[in-house]
Amino acid sequence: MVPRPRNQGSKDLPPNLYRKTDRRNGITYYSYRDPVTGRIFGLGKDKETAIREAVAANYADVLKPSLASRLAEPIKEKGRTFAQWMIEYKAIYEDKDLSSSTKHNFKSRSKRLEDAFGHLEIKCVRTMDVATFLNGITKDGKAHMSKALRSLLRDVFVEAIAAGWCDLNPVDATKAARTKVKRERLSLTLWKAMHAEADRPWLKRALELGVLTGQRREDIREMLFKDVHDGFLHVIQSKTKARVRISTELRLEAIGLDLATVIKECRGRTLSKHLIHHAKSIGGHTKAGAPLKLDTLTNAFSELRDRAAAKHGIPISDSPPTFHEMRSLAARLHEAEGRDAQKLLGHRTAAMTDLYKDSRGAEWIDVA
Repeated sequence: MVPRPRNQGSKDLPPNLYRKTDRRNGITYYSYRDPVTGRIFGLGKDKETAIREAVAANYADVLKPSLASRLAEPIKEKGRTFAQWMIEYKAIYEDKDLSSSTKHNFKSRSKRLEDAFGHLEIKCVRTMDVATFLNGITKDGKAHMSKALRSLLRDVFVEAIAAGWCDLNPVDATKAARTKVKRERLSLTLWKAMHAEADRPWLKRALELGVLTGQRREDIREMLFKDVHDGFLHVIQSKTKARVRISTELRLEAIGLDLATVIKECRGRTLSKHLIHHAKSIGGHTKAGAPLKLDTLTNAFSELRDRAAAKHGIPISDSPPTFHEMRSLAARLHEAEGRDAQKLLGHRTAAMTDLYKDSRGAEWIDVA
């Protein structure tokens, strides 16, 4: 654009720079007119500074930040952040068909992700950001947590891509932390010692159902007498929603018990709809026939394990077997007697069942 003709008083100034004297105080002010947009920018009353900035503005390759920033295009609005997407994602997550315990863990894990990435634009989260975050957790000795957070974060971006919030998943290129399971397997020897020492009927029945059915602690707690019909115990697993029917004729020779007998023993003298229940009222908060709390099952199992191991001279490690390890013991015992452990445990893949069948050195391998 050709500058308009300049008056005599501006001939000593670079193009697009103008002066104007205030008649009230006699002070001269300088201003710059953008030749493209026509916008006027005040440059104060210092002539040398005004000339310097005007020259810089006329030659974009040497623009001074002070004036260049005013001449620049408006800054684009900041993109949507990771924290904003998490509000949307939480609603999506609630609709997923997951167990209550999984959803409970989600609360603390999602908060960790928001603390780490919440301030970033979701489109700007890089693989390096994710890797640095996960590696830090792994180095703190929390490899399992690192894997769990990686899995959740990957799903967060999968859903974000589907919703159009971003185009790439920065988690895909990262590697999951390597974990080594430390928890000791439950041996048949220790289980038998615990069964012999169990001094509460419901605890003895829980041990029997755990090894006979191979079901999770939550599912054993929820077993109802009405679920026993047509010669089967019907179980809808709380974690995976797998529907498993277990014949009441199922018998484990290794422990000399069958499911029908154990279910019959569960009835006892107290009226209850639950197979595992309190035989008597405790204070004013627990009524006879009420189901056991999960923590009650866990703590009772741990106390019984330690007591039985000490009494029978059975060594246990610093990471002793928990209630959940009866699921692995069940897989190993049923497999040894020719049954399909994958069907019993309700696993979708044989690979997962193989993990449960691994005794981790807890048992001898017999060679005929």
